[in-house]
Amino acid sequence: MKLKIYPDFGTLTKAAVEETVRLGNEAIRQQGRFSIALSGGSTPAPFYRALAQLANRKRLDWGHIHLFWGDERPVPRDHPESNYRMAKETLIDPVGIPEANVHRVPAEMDVRLAACSYEEALRDFFEGDWPRFDLALLGMGADGHTASLFPHSAGLNEAQRWFIANYAPVRETWRLTLTKPAINAARAIWVLVRGESKAQKLAEVLAGPQDPAANPIQLISPEEGEMVWWVDEAAAQKLPEGFGLD
Repeated sequence: MKLKIYPDFGTLTKAAVEETVRLGNEAIRQQGRFSIALSGGSTPAPFYRALAQLANRKRLDWGHIHLFWGDERPVPRDHPESNYRMAKETLIDPVGIPEANVHRVPAEMDVRLAACSYEEALRDFFEGDWPRFDLALLGMGADGHTASLFPHSAGLNEAQRWFIANYAPVRETWRLTLTKPAINAARAIWVLVRGESKAQKLAEVLAGPQDPAANPIQLISPEEGEMVWWVDEAAAQKLPEGFGLD
């Protein structure tokens, strides 16, 4: 695990864009494509907008970049809470990413049918026992959830499926999400965390005891890849002094 702390989220975003360009070009050079599992929520939106800026998007060959989603709400594609809609407005449309490269979760379907359909699409794209995303982007909720793996939800125990419908007990709602082993198969996993509201939970997750049932993000640890926490100072303020430093 690597921990990168930046003075503010703007500085963090610039650094993350640079690293995305490096990873993307390297993956395209080595294997002919770059696959990303996108995160929803408000935190990644500024990162997507920065990546879509003309000066940055020209540095990547978007014809060889494929977008997937780590999780989705069971709503139509144009719904205000749709993760797809947020990515479409901040990244897909501004860049002009080819439609064939955008692999949307069919969230307007029944949740179980949608999960099965998306897992089939993932299996068609990836070869092997698990999807091998070049980059999986994640966030961390104030309750310790990531993707749509919520505290004490049944989906935390899934060991075979790639993508599931997961019921969040506290929120009393269904979500669609990659499973723990599917996320952990990624070559690189990034967790973007910003703001004072995440400070206490970040300290619990990184410096506290292991309790993945209560803090599902503690389940995330890549099998062979690299995990990087991208954190601003506001979110890092409650970490023990010197934490994460060599």
